[in-house]
Amino acid sequence: MYQFRIAGEGVTDQVVIENILRGYFESLDLEGEIKYSHPLYDETDQKQRGFGNWTVLLDYLDHSDFRADALNCEFIVIQVDTDVSNEKGFDVSQVDADNQPLTPEVLITNVIAKLVATIESGETGFYEEHAERIIFAVSVHSIECWLYAHHNKESLKTPKITGCGKALSHYLLNKDKNKAFTKIEKNQPCYDKLSQPFQKRQHIDAVAQKDPSFRVFIQSLEKIEDHVFKLNNSG
Repeated sequence: MYQFRIAGEGVTDQVVIENILRGYFESLDLEGEIKYSHPLYDETDQKQRGFGNWTVLLDYLDHSDFRADALNCEFIVIQVDTDVSNEKGFDVSQVDADNQPLTPEVLITNVIAKLVATIESGETGFYEEHAERIIFAVSVHSIECWLYAHHNKESLKTPKITGCGKALSHYLLNKDKNKAFTKIEKNQPCYDKLSQPFQKRQHIDAVAQKDPSFRVFIQSLEKIEDHVFKLNNSG
């Protein structure tokens, strides 16, 4: 049984979550303990097999494949961005009754409620029975915001939660003194390199101070920390 499975919108999201798990539990050897469940991933050519986005992710959560995967690991991490949460089919508004933007924390709560409802539509009672092994990583509004919060060391008056993909690319290609990147591509190898710093706990702690949705995810890992270490020690 794997310690962790990751189900995300795409393989770029999955590798970021993997590196965060490795960094948060940096004192543990998680080699061979993390498996990607959705979308399918071809390790030979490092490409996603099949189409990965929120619509397919919701279909997966409603399917028996998800329930089988969740029972074949200690913890399954479900990742989704909120940038299109208000699209038809997802139906999670980003504003309140007064048309004011929801706080990241409230939006995350509402998105998780949608994900839980989708899981329950596949089998009533499944989430309630196995909630302790299901972890949500909801990035507001994209996982690139987490990456941007790390790579741009400048202090921000408010967390950046929109346009993070373009901002990240612009910063790394034009303002980064280290010139570690000459091109930003939406593929697994590039996002692995972008998120490698998360394999150090100190970088995770720093970003948790800057980005509210990242902080919520890290707090969910705190809740399972004792159990993960007990599993490691017993193995």
